[in-house]
Amino acid sequence: MLIIVLFLTSFVALSFWFLFKESSEMRSVFGKLFLLFLSLYLGASFLMAVDIFSWVTIILNFAFLFFGGFFLNTFSKSKIIFIPLLFLITIGYYFVVTEIRWPLVFYNQEETISNQLINIPDKLDPDNELLLELSKGHDLIELRSIINKYNLLLEPAFRVHSKNITDLDDYFVVNIPEKQLVNYHEILEAFKNSGFVDHIEANEILSLDPTELVTSSNIETRGKYSVNDPDIDKVWGFDIMHVQDLYDLLSNHNVQPKKKARIAIIDTGVDAMHEDIKDNFVSIGIVHDDDIHGHGTHCAGIAAAVSNNAKGIASFAPDLKYIEIFSVKVFGKYGNTTQRKIIEGMLLAVDNNADVLSMSLGGVATAKSQRAYKQAVNYANKKGAIVVVAAGNENVDARKRVPACVDGVITVAAINENLEKAIFSNDVSNLKMGIAAPGVEIYSTIPDNNYQYFNGTSMATPYVAGLIGLMKSIQPNLDTDSVYNMLKNTGDITLSANKTGNLINPVGAIKDLLNK
Repeated sequence: MLIIVLFLTSFVALSFWFLFKESSEMRSVFGKLFLLFLSLYLGASFLMAVDIFSWVTIILNFAFLFFGGFFLNTFSKSKIIFIPLLFLITIGYYFVVTEIRWPLVFYNQEETISNQLINIPDKLDPDNELLLELSKGHDLIELRSIINKYNLLLEPAFRVHSKNITDLDDYFVVNIPEKQLVNYHEILEAFKNSGFVDHIEANEILSLDPTELVTSSNIETRGKYSVNDPDIDKVWGFDIMHVQDLYDLLSNHNVQPKKKARIAIIDTGVDAMHEDIKDNFVSIGIVHDDDIHGHGTHCAGIAAAVSNNAKGIASFAPDLKYIEIFSVKVFGKYGNTTQRKIIEGMLLAVDNNADVLSMSLGGVATAKSQRAYKQAVNYANKKGAIVVVAAGNENVDARKRVPACVDGVITVAAINENLEKAIFSNDVSNLKMGIAAPGVEIYSTIPDNNYQYFNGTSMATPYVAGLIGLMKSIQPNLDTDSVYNMLKNTGDITLSANKTGNLINPVGAIKDLLNK
């Protein structure tokens, strides 16, 4: 509004400069006023200009100023015509800008300031902006006055099979109409003060972490392996994780699984027909069984590539009898998801009898954002599943990431071939259950029967998930605490163990398991 006043005042001063051009005294007064208010307008406009449209607006305003002034100059000999015409032009300009919302600099800036003042989170799901937990013993009808006042739409957020062991069935998503977003914080407070809501938080959009693609690698295995997979020499992590010793242990001791453990890859989907995955793959729905991004397929190969099939790479399971994987797609076409979709994916995985959830994903942590995740992890644990999560790739404390920092998950940091923390890997030292696995130049499957090297804690995570799947196949009743203690106690100390935790040692973990 200040910029509008400054601009129109300078325009009126210029107009009166033309009107009193015959009087040197009046002309001097209005000339000085014009220069003063024009300078103030320009100063304010330059300070608040944020994009190309702001600068275009300033140019358009100058055009209006001078063309409008010169137009009025033609009527300056008749005050009877000049004054009403000036009034109409000034009022008309103000009406166009403030009512019709012509996109000028001062309108854009006021709108930006307004958004900052109401402090709406940047990336809300436009269809379901809030997650709300209804208090036990209450019904949505008790929130009707709030829902009607703001024209809100609510629907159940999560579907769970075992409602008796979780409160997630009390969660609803709240769709706020666009016109009501200005009342975002008012709506939050109304729900909080209603007495019928236990918890409410933003349902933010999360993006797939960028995974660094590596065109080639000079790191190769030095050991000899009993499996016949032709590209196993590219899986350098097998050397430092003593995987041939694992194969020998399983073979020499005739270790037989008690079940086929199921690993859920909660990600971008999986190419279910990949040559090195399909024999270990089961489908829970065709919508999950393709992958336009490649991230989920890469993780799937690390966790459960078919070993000893004369194709591609191998995994910790030396044959088909130990594990199987399925895909839960939580990322959309453009690589976006939400907290609700991730938790939905976790519940879907657990309700499809997953023994291990492999989650190479995450977002910024807040105290509020952990509540629903925590309940989802509890649900998984109560149904016998273990949740394995990537630490994240920002080289910060993993407590800043969810679900990496949620109690009850095993969080995986990435190391390089020198047993050092990968430069990008987050630090898991302040978490209760942090562990390490290779995450640099990791060779694995990508869609259409192809293979590629990627970097990331996303790649370290399925190594841990694959090992836990193998352990659960041998001892199905293992819980998260017992598994983590075995991984930690049998793990190898890295050069950055204070930041990464110990490096998983598959043969050591299985030996420990067999001795219990």
